[in-house]
Amino acid sequence: MAINLSEQLKGVLPPVVTPLTPDRRLDAASAESVYRFMLKQGVHGLFLFGTSGEGPLLREADREQATEIAVKVIDGSVPLLVGVIAPGTEQIIEQAIVAKSQGADAIVVCPPFYYPASQADMLVHYRTIRESVDLPIFAYDIPVMTKVKIELETLMTLGKEGTIIGVKDSSGDAVSFHRLVASKPPGMKLFTGAEMLVHAVVLAGADGTVPGLANVGPELFVQLYEAAAAENHQEAVRQQEAIVRLFEVFVCSDGTIKVGYVIGAMKTALRLRGVIEHDTLFHPFPACTPELIERTKGIMEEVGCL
Repeated sequence: MAINLSEQLKGVLPPVVTPLTPDRRLDAASAESVYRFMLKQGVHGLFLFGTSGEGPLLREADREQATEIAVKVIDGSVPLLVGVIAPGTEQIIEQAIVAKSQGADAIVVCPPFYYPASQADMLVHYRTIRESVDLPIFAYDIPVMTKVKIELETLMTLGKEGTIIGVKDSSGDAVSFHRLVASKPPGMKLFTGAEMLVHAVVLAGADGTVPGLANVGPELFVQLYEAAAAENHQEAVRQQEAIVRLFEVFVCSDGTIKVGYVIGAMKTALRLRGVIEHDTLFHPFPACTPELIERTKGIMEEVGCL
């Protein structure tokens, strides 16, 4: 079954975790379980190897095996987006060529990082990738990780010329994202990674969400999106309020938010739900503590995800 991105690219696309064995290699059985679980919850697509999926830390062999499993599980039913996160253009092209050969429907590409990049550099970056790989591209704007922001005008230029088909916005810049939604070129797909903004941006015209918290409670996001799409605002608000409460699984007991803790909470949640076997993280992230596990469990029970 061929995927029609113009019609099917919408809704909730979880940036799924990458389950690991205790020796930090891909847990293939748990990976298949995650993908099947997400589809059963009604998600509208899957995004592999983003920040939540520890994409930049994965060995190539594990990336390829996970992609192969996802393609098999999805079987053309929903779009499969594959994250290609590397500091350089040529590295990304190599990963993208493999993703295309394996059956990805689109790739999600961060801007160049490590060496400081101007907005002009970003235009060259995305154009070069698009010319080198015949696969639709999403721009991945996540300055908290890349330390560089893809500016509105850059995204608009890339969208108007057809270099990118959409944006996965994890910048946390609500003003910029709303401006992009208001002025996007025809056919450009816009997704937010900000869990707290889903209701607002979908009502404003965004196409959907790619929320890390969907690893914890995918059903809440599906119900929120479907309520918003049906203009059932009361139900959408109710689901958004539940998501705001569920977001507390990402917050340490001292009120801080740390990347390792967040990914640990995602994996703990999936283990508690019986979806994956281990909550192993890559180094240098610390192992999930009893405190994290108990806190995650309590909040999930409170909102009905466990």
